[in-house]
Amino acid sequence: HEVPCRTNPLGVKGAGEAGALVAPPVVIAAIADALRNYGVSHIDMPATPERIWELMQERQAAE
Repeated sequence: HEVPCRTNPLGVKGAGEAGALVAPPVVIAAIADALRNYGVSHIDMPATPERIWELMQERQAAE
């Protein structure tokens, strides 16, 4: 039994939020992949520019 949404003129309900669940892990994986030459295999969120820079500096200093 379908019930149209009453808060918009089309009567549709949202389901686009599901696609937003995949984006953060994909971005973090891409950052870790880009930093693999620094020996990075994992990075915690939030992956701020400062955190990435510090991680790169730490790994370079350890070499």
